[in-house]
Amino acid sequence: MKRNIFLLALLIVMIAAGGCKKFLEENPTFLVKENYYTNDRDVTAALTGVYDILSLETMWGGQIPIRHNATTDESYFSYQTFPTGPFRNNHDPSDVYVENLWKNLYSGIERANTLLSKIDSTNMDGNRKAVVKGEALFLRAFYYFTLVQYFGDVPLKLTPTESIHDIDIARTPAKQVYEKIITDMKNAELSVNTASAINNSGQISKSTVRGILARVYLTMAGAPLYDTEKLKDALEYAKKVKESGEHVLNPSYKQIFINECQDIEDYKECIWEAECNGANEDEFREGGRIGNENGVLCRANSFSVVGYAYGFNSTTYKLFNLYSPADVRRDWAISNYTMDTAGVKKAIAATNIYGRNCAKWRREYELVSPKNKNYTPTNFPMLRYADVLLMHAEAENEVNGATASALESLNLVRKRAGLTDTTIADQDGLRIEIRNERARELCFEGLRLRDLMRWGNYVQTMHDVADEITTMKGPAYAAINASNVSQRHLLYPIPLAEMSLNKSMVQNPYW
Repeated sequence: MKRNIFLLALLIVMIAAGGCKKFLEENPTFLVKENYYTNDRDVTAALTGVYDILSLETMWGGQIPIRHNATTDESYFSYQTFPTGPFRNNHDPSDVYVENLWKNLYSGIERANTLLSKIDSTNMDGNRKAVVKGEALFLRAFYYFTLVQYFGDVPLKLTPTESIHDIDIARTPAKQVYEKIITDMKNAELSVNTASAINNSGQISKSTVRGILARVYLTMAGAPLYDTEKLKDALEYAKKVKESGEHVLNPSYKQIFINECQDIEDYKECIWEAECNGANEDEFREGGRIGNENGVLCRANSFSVVGYAYGFNSTTYKLFNLYSPADVRRDWAISNYTMDTAGVKKAIAATNIYGRNCAKWRREYELVSPKNKNYTPTNFPMLRYADVLLMHAEAENEVNGATASALESLNLVRKRAGLTDTTIADQDGLRIEIRNERARELCFEGLRLRDLMRWGNYVQTMHDVADEITTMKGPAYAAINASNVSQRHLLYPIPLAEMSLNKSMVQNPYW
């Protein structure tokens, strides 16, 4: 369900709000005018604006998986042109990536707050109104979930901004932010539609809400909150998705990502996607960077058949060797070739592990033609059923030990990969196996850094990665990027612009 009508809809709204003069007035909520939110069409345009944040190039349409989560034990940022950033772990409060993340998330929250403040007075079908409210509540909660993971305590703002002078807002303790996230997501679960009723991956479904709630609870159960009682809640919500009967693994691992390149809906596996559209060639600038910045290195000419790709994200020695040779995922997730200027594949030497890029999204499968050098129509998976199964296995193991139920969920994922069932019978051993399986299955999907954070082993793991890169004679800069990690990197700094404007803001420790 592509949402490429947003920019046109926004333009119409701006014109209806009174023309250019309105932009000069001290009233940032001109979209709230009484003559705008009057019917279903207006509300749909506003909801599209809330969704639109997901697919931005600076968000999940590009930078969150490609740059914010580039340096972990499964990948490194293999493009040296950019000297600073989170991918180098040498960023500071003035960093543009940090600022854009903060700004975009609060932009989405403001759009959701504006919609939620007006929808009750809108003349539209009651059931439709409830669904829209549920989707807006969930998206606002998800944006706060992202903020609290990256920044810790953040201002919890639940109403639209009425004045540009109303900007001094203190930080809310993370635990309270999480409580509001859970409340909003649970309310959303009651009103949004089922996945089968929606029949696409772009719109929020009950399975979306339940799967992300499982992720929220697992996060709360780990560092820094260590609220281990939440493991039971994570288990409950992952089980809801598993037992819904609406989802099943795609039999072919590689087809998941080919489908995303070709905009083929598969809600049974890809429960939720950030949707990009077209090649950024027309008035709807909805193309993303998935497959372009994080694709197999290809220096083919612009608008080539195979598609230009920079190869920003590459594998670590650790990730490559987590796979057995029989695992069908390895040579799809990790490239064993590059492409020359003519788009001809050239095999990578077996010993050249660090020269292998992320290969999940391959531009040669895109259907949009001609291909843009820098933008793709490829969707990005926000939540896959495989992730839900692995969250279920993890929560079940932590709550009840290495039960048959935990092994079943893990082995469903392994079976698709062509592997035999694991028979690990102890909790500690299964914990390690599940963590490794998350890397094998979900690598390059922007989840590993948050996993390491919640498991409480991020700093030590990155120092181990630095040692491994040095020992295996990998890129020296990659070892430096990993060795830069310290306690300060458990949270991002509050952006300099926010610190300058918001007099109630306090900076994070070590920054």
